[in-house]
Amino acid sequence: MPYDKSSIIFARGDIHSRQIALTYDCGADRGKAVEILDVLQGHGVRATFFVTGKWAEKNTDIARRIVREGHEVGNHSYNHLDLTQVSLEELIQQIHEADNSIYRATGKHPQPLFRLPFGSYSRQVLDILGDMGYKYCIHWSLETLDYQQRTANNIVYRILRNIRNGDIILMHVLGEGTAEASDLAVTKLKNQGYEFVTIGSMVRKVFELRDEEKDG
Repeated sequence: MPYDKSSIIFARGDIHSRQIALTYDCGADRGKAVEILDVLQGHGVRATFFVTGKWAEKNTDIARRIVREGHEVGNHSYNHLDLTQVSLEELIQQIHEADNSIYRATGKHPQPLFRLPFGSYSRQVLDILGDMGYKYCIHWSLETLDYQQRTANNIVYRILRNIRNGDIILMHVLGEGTAEASDLAVTKLKNQGYEFVTIGSMVRKVFELRDEEKDG
């Protein structure tokens, strides 16, 4: 399979920009997804949700709301298996079934954005993803550890202590403190001059800048 079709690992946006991205993984439980969406709506902020196919099937109402309110949806596999530990057939099935389930739930295909379960990848995984229309594997540059059921204040502290230009912030809808932390962090980060963008917008900006540098 040609190298230029491989999915690209993307872990941070433009370091010269105050733009940052909130991302939420939806892997198993409904979690605090509704509360998170309420917070984002209240702040007028758009985020990117990486959804498993199984989550989309179980939470179609929320998946539809995510898209309806202008957020972005990416593929997070069908049921969150480590894709480096499955057969080629299962790898393709995990990607394809998730794509179908997300489309049925939201009316939108999640290409070109994919988030790897556990962040695990191999050359085969990247090649297959690229061939199936997932040009970008979205990693992260700031890990909140909210999935460890940390308090909202602890999550906010980690964000504010570590935030940098272009950061991709990883959170999970299953985190008990994630919705409250999102509310507090967005307010504080806006006051510091940060702008919240979707991953798609961040990717476009980075690659447009690279193209300009090449042309220049």
